[in-house]
Amino acid sequence: MSSKVRIGIDTPDAWDAEWARWFERYSRGIPRLGMWLARAYATSGCDILELGAGSGRESRFLSPYARSVTCVDFSAGAMEALRASNPPPNLRAVTMDALNLEFPDRAFDLTFHKGFWSCFSDDVQVARLFSEQLRVTRRTMLALVHNGANAPFHAMFQAKAETDKLYQVRFFKPDELLELAHEGLAKAGVRGSVRLHGFGGVDWMHQGLGGRFPASVQGSLAALAYRLRPLRVAESLVLEVTPDPHGKG
Repeated sequence: MSSKVRIGIDTPDAWDAEWARWFERYSRGIPRLGMWLARAYATSGCDILELGAGSGRESRFLSPYARSVTCVDFSAGAMEALRASNPPPNLRAVTMDALNLEFPDRAFDLTFHKGFWSCFSDDVQVARLFSEQLRVTRRTMLALVHNGANAPFHAMFQAKAETDKLYQVRFFKPDELLELAHEGLAKAGVRGSVRLHGFGGVDWMHQGLGGRFPASVQGSLAALAYRLRPLRVAESLVLEVTPDPHGKG
């Protein structure tokens, strides 16, 4: 993996300021990832963890389908705003460092994040984030990152990054993610399966047309569309890791 990338927002104080600016807008957006997760994965009765949760939009959508949802972010401001936003009773917001999660091993059925690793330029830190997320995952681990295989999307972010630090993020190529996963599993001594999915793009969901359908229909269509999304045109890549519960590698 390459760590030669400029990251614009990388401290809790800086993210506190960003979430003060963006929290309401993000909260009102279409929870595309949550819709996909609810339909593509059996989330009913699950304990779910979202890392780098920010506004908690995706977790809020998932809460009716889950037993519990835990949102973690190192931005105290974001978590305070989430707690003040009248979240569902089974959703909790916790200020915590994802490099050192304060949860026991295999505490959550499903763990996920949206663009979180793209905020780290240090390969060692990304490997540590993988390790910690894997450690607390019981069934399915998902990591969504910006797609380096989509050249126009990458170029658009680079142009916007000249004037807005929010766009100064890391993009990952498919091979980088696969290498990270296999090395992380080997280092942990854990067997498991690894898959890549494409997520997002210029389509009916991205344009907001999905709002014309009930959430259940939106989620089912998204689950199909994103499973079939070619990696080269997807906005994001989703790394799926399924640890083997029957033993070490």
